[in-house]
Amino acid sequence: MRFLLVAAAALLAAFVTGPVQAQEWPAKPIRLVVPFPPGGTPDILARLLGQRAARALGQQVVVDNRPGAGGNVAMEIVARSAPDGYTVVMGTIGTCALNPSLYANLPFSVQRDFAPVMLVGSIANLLAVHPSVPATSVKELVALAKARPGTLTYASSGFGSSLHVAGELFRGAATVDLVHVPYKGSQPALMDLVAGQVNLIFDNMPSVLPMVQAGKVRPLAVTGAKRSRLFPALPTMAEAGYPEASIAPWYGVLAPARVPGPVLAKLNAAFNEALRDPAVQKRLAEIDLEPAGGSGAQFAALIAAETDKWGRVIREKGIRAE
Repeated sequence: MRFLLVAAAALLAAFVTGPVQAQEWPAKPIRLVVPFPPGGTPDILARLLGQRAARALGQQVVVDNRPGAGGNVAMEIVARSAPDGYTVVMGTIGTCALNPSLYANLPFSVQRDFAPVMLVGSIANLLAVHPSVPATSVKELVALAKARPGTLTYASSGFGSSLHVAGELFRGAATVDLVHVPYKGSQPALMDLVAGQVNLIFDNMPSVLPMVQAGKVRPLAVTGAKRSRLFPALPTMAEAGYPEASIAPWYGVLAPARVPGPVLAKLNAAFNEALRDPAVQKRLAEIDLEPAGGSGAQFAALIAAETDKWGRVIREKGIRAE
């Protein structure tokens, strides 16, 4: 009888404290893991939204940059974290939809080990070259690459990134021999482009924009479906004759799988509120990012569709991570 009473009391305590704990969440800072070094688009978005979401949550959102293996290091860290909502990740099209087909034997499954929180938005990559490259259009760049096979280099933020895939799509569509030079993030890749160590890059708009404005790199085209609001004179890759080289990177927040529903709902509400903030909207317009928002289910559907789409492309084009 005593055993039964103790067991019943423990069960009642668990039943009562569970909802209470959910109501009190968050009771400590939330860690927002970024799969790439500071300065790139995922880092910019994490800091911008994290600061505003912290106000809605009543707790600090701490950005933790964990670059490596095309974003897989950060994704594994979060996948193995406690499912309590205190660790989330700023996922990208690369970490969520490209890497599953580019890397063999990933130690996690995006669709099994993560709970999508919210899609932040999408953006276009910008094809830019060093000023020393004698090309002022995509057509001239292709002609130069054909005249100098195997000599032009393109930088990326690492194997599996949208920068890498954009370069490979262009290389295949234009049938040119470009040399891929991977880095551990967009910023070190961009710095070497500015220094003239590499010839060209397909970089996210927020990262490369300051260098374009300073005249340190020359833009040639955008990889999105439509022209950039910031550079309306620049053609899309489709308009330049290479629709196969179109790609629109996107970003979103994910938590480990099995995070309680009420906690996911609070995270979703906080990041949606951050995205609607006028100051945030103004900043996103300045970097030409199209905000999204919405539910975790909507983000999950996008991840599934994009994984299937890019999986087929990667297999057809024979793109490899190494």
